[in-house]
Amino acid sequence: MLDKPLMDIRSLLKEYAQQVEDLLAREMPPGSAPYISEGVWYQFSSGGKRIRPALCLLTCAQLGGDPKKALPFALAAEILHNFLLIHDDIEDGDTIRRDQKTLWAHLGVANAINVGDFLISSAYRILLGSPLEAKRLLQLVDIFSMTFQRTVEGQALDINLRGSETLTLEGYYRIVQLKTAYYLTFNLVGGAVVAGISSQVIDQLWELGRCLGPAFQIRDDTIDMTEGKGRGGEIGCDIREGKPSIFFAYALERIPRGDPRRRTLLEIIRKPRGETTPREVDTVIQLYRSIKAFEFAEEESKKLLQQAFDIIDRLPLESKGKELFRSIGQFMIERQS
Repeated sequence: MLDKPLMDIRSLLKEYAQQVEDLLAREMPPGSAPYISEGVWYQFSSGGKRIRPALCLLTCAQLGGDPKKALPFALAAEILHNFLLIHDDIEDGDTIRRDQKTLWAHLGVANAINVGDFLISSAYRILLGSPLEAKRLLQLVDIFSMTFQRTVEGQALDINLRGSETLTLEGYYRIVQLKTAYYLTFNLVGGAVVAGISSQVIDQLWELGRCLGPAFQIRDDTIDMTEGKGRGGEIGCDIREGKPSIFFAYALERIPRGDPRRRTLLEIIRKPRGETTPREVDTVIQLYRSIKAFEFAEEESKKLLQQAFDIIDRLPLESKGKELFRSIGQFMIERQS
């Protein structure tokens, strides 16, 4: 698999993702749990690319480990991802994801929560079935649980700082480190632990995630303002939800108090989602463009990517392995969805 051109990162991730897909079908076969299986497979059949678990397997292989032994952790990571998406959609009131109804909009809030509970319990069961010695398995469980906790802490900040005039760029990065960086990086770390890599390299991978995580989120924020995030072509969902995006944080730091533009921005961001008009969304996007917020976001991504490359250069990998991790970083900030 790794003899393929290293820049073809999408092809590599797709191959690893299929292994995760196959294990998912074996662990949670359709129709196995009344009133639950339908929701599980509705959620997993919505077009997710399985990027995170594929990164786990790819990392394990690149660091000299057996990716088959990392499969349970990789699948558990993907299950956690979908558990969090289900809850995120309920908390945000999102009815569309990946261009289809969200689970709660399809089956109702009660059933969606119950499916989420089933998923997270299944994630721990699958993880605990990993073919590893007890010490390494406990390390994986600790990494998984810590990431779960940190992500929830980040979501708490995200929810409670929506439309807040106190948001700063520092605060934005705090949210992103908790909500996105751990959540992305623990896949790399899990693969490295299975491969038996030293704690020093594990620390380097966490450091790498502190760069790639924010770069990934900035790209996500940008996609929402331009192409839309698979929500029926809707642009500016973050504006409608009042989310603390990099654009909102930058605007609050860039536009002084008393400026009418700041007042307009806050009035629109704070409106209930259903009351925000397309024209108001466009007003905010044009405001962001006028203060060069998109250029700022792009420059921030480039700086974070360069920092990530510097860390990759220090990883104990041959040149082909380092090139592959650079390709992953580039993929994170150039993806279209």
